[in-house]
Amino acid sequence: MSLGPRFRIVHRFREPGADCLPGEEISLIVLIHRGREYLLPISLALRILFDYLARHRRLPQNAVQIVSGMQADAFYVRHGANAQTGARQTRRFSRSAIKEYVKRLRRLLQVAFREAGLKLDPFAVLVSKPTEGNEVHYRLRATVEWIHL
Repeated sequence: MSLGPRFRIVHRFREPGADCLPGEEISLIVLIHRGREYLLPISLALRILFDYLARHRRLPQNAVQIVSGMQADAFYVRHGANAQTGARQTRRFSRSAIKEYVKRLRRLLQVAFREAGLKLDPFAVLVSKPTEGNEVHYRLRATVEWIHL
């Protein structure tokens, strides 16, 4: 049984021998429903955040933990370096940026769900759980697969 909607994240510029290594690029994210793919028109920053939330979907994290996790992970620090285009393929994230990006991701999910004919609430897929204090934990509730090119 799967959890939530199904997404495919495509990484490219893979080095031979292993997957999800530093230097790869998160090139696209698609929603898969009934054998069809629905491309999410998503910016670089949102692709990076979505990938991070997908990799850590079993562990709810607050904005500070997400930012710290991305800064400590060489995959996100060196994102897209294998492309050797000269264009910067990374993004800096702050606690306040995470909150704004979560809002944007939900809007994109709503559009994709509508296009696919899915009656899903983006707030049930990208979940925000307030704590007894002043922080919010985020968690992606979805089935995700990665493809490496």
